[in-house]
Amino acid sequence: MKYNYFFKYVAEGELRQAKTQNDDFSLRVLSEGRNLRIFLIPEVPMQIEEFYIRREYEFGEDSRFLANGFQSWTDTKEFSRDEKTPGLGLVGKSLFGKHFGMTYGGDYNFVKPEKKAGTFHSLSFAYIRNGEILDFVGSLNDRTGYTVIYADMNGNELRYSKDLEGIVIDKPYEILNLFFAKGEYDEVFDEYFAALNIAPPKDEKIKGYTSWYNYYSDISEEIILRDLESLSSLENYRDYVNTFQVDDGYQTSVGDWFSIDEKKFPNGMKPIADAIHEKGLNAGLWLAPFGAQKNSKLAKEHPDWLVCDDNGKPFMVGHNWWGFYALDIYNEEARAYIKSVFDTVLGDWGFDLVKLDFLYAAASRPMHGKTRGEIAFDSIDLVRECVGDKKIIACGVQQMPCFGKVDYMRVGADMHLGWPHDFRRKRMHREDISTPNAIYNTVYRRGLCGRAFLCDPDVFLLRRNNILFTSEQQKALGKFIKLFGKVLFMSDNVAEYDEEQLATFKDILTDNAELTDIREENNVLEIDYIEAGEEKRLKFNVLDGTIY
Repeated sequence: MKYNYFFKYVAEGELRQAKTQNDDFSLRVLSEGRNLRIFLIPEVPMQIEEFYIRREYEFGEDSRFLANGFQSWTDTKEFSRDEKTPGLGLVGKSLFGKHFGMTYGGDYNFVKPEKKAGTFHSLSFAYIRNGEILDFVGSLNDRTGYTVIYADMNGNELRYSKDLEGIVIDKPYEILNLFFAKGEYDEVFDEYFAALNIAPPKDEKIKGYTSWYNYYSDISEEIILRDLESLSSLENYRDYVNTFQVDDGYQTSVGDWFSIDEKKFPNGMKPIADAIHEKGLNAGLWLAPFGAQKNSKLAKEHPDWLVCDDNGKPFMVGHNWWGFYALDIYNEEARAYIKSVFDTVLGDWGFDLVKLDFLYAAASRPMHGKTRGEIAFDSIDLVRECVGDKKIIACGVQQMPCFGKVDYMRVGADMHLGWPHDFRRKRMHREDISTPNAIYNTVYRRGLCGRAFLCDPDVFLLRRNNILFTSEQQKALGKFIKLFGKVLFMSDNVAEYDEEQLATFKDILTDNAELTDIREENNVLEIDYIEAGEEKRLKFNVLDGTIY
């Protein structure tokens, strides 16, 4: 296969370009079977500004390109040649968005946005689907830097690139390590994970409760214990649920994890975990271990623990909680603090599972002579070391660094409390809350489930209050999550359920269904499955929630 190379780099203080090796560097290309490895061998120290290899690919009229998003929440789906990639919205591009670091939740800082129809990019892996056959390509090593796969479907071109910002290459360096496969969906994903040498996870499905999607941060000991009692009052409740998770809102500020809000939780968090255990359930707790709210005590007292810009000043990496910073995982004191938080939560308080959110923050920029990819891998290695043999649900995080490292993974955006994109969502960014994106991501990242980790499609909600879904939409989403999810959480007080809601609740949490086929055309999703020995079909419009 013929490739064309392009390098833009700084050497000896000068910006240079090259389309082949020269006096500054040579390339070592190893092509064996379905593996392509490219090493850069520098003759002088180099900083790579841009690099890609290009090849021709004949896209058919009906070809679809799978664009895998940057992190959990980034929209991920198959695209046709007449579609466009959603970009950073008006709010994200505004002074407000820049001030609050909205770009750091995505790849906006190192990927050039596509503006033409039929042009897309994908992180770490991608495929072109022609009928039932996939032409698959996946990185075997993103620790050296994120692999970015570009497609120009109308120009019949593929590019394989690498984010190498932040490092000086002065010795042989692996630029790309790619795996290629061709076949049906499950076949190529099986072969890819065999090449990665990642064993399938063996964890059980999580089923139960999370506090977020009803109360958000307005939780209290009273609310948590009430909903726990309601759930455990159901007849044979342990046949349906095994986990009860407390989400954001128990702490005084993100980052100040030892500072519990005494008005909300006057007895602290250990009694909460004990109460959950008394009901025979696993106790889960939400954390954002790499985040520090702008007004947190941690940020004020330890600015040296924070990731800083080129001027040595901490910068915000997201707008949540009116802005938050990221902890520098290479700062020894910050690292010790992170470890002490996990020791307390899992040891002293006794929680069994942690939902770790906003993990992208640790690798928000290259630093310490490391690429974003290397930092992301190091950050996941750190939390895995801290958590030990207890369970992790990862969220708001790049996918590939988590392969084989976390137990469960959120693979899509946060569910909205209604179905269609709202006015705000269309003007924010690709990582904002979105029911359609949560659905699409779950469908098109299903190849990771049971191979890289077990997938969390986000919640199902059956309550009648504080909700914008119709009851038909609630049932359809519940069935969808039952078919695709290995984490099945709701956020309702089940004491408020009527008989119909309770029957739907039990149906969603009963393991008696098997997915058999999936089709999507013009945003209409058809899912064939067998349930209790009977062939069935679920059909709905992903964008507006019309149930057929």
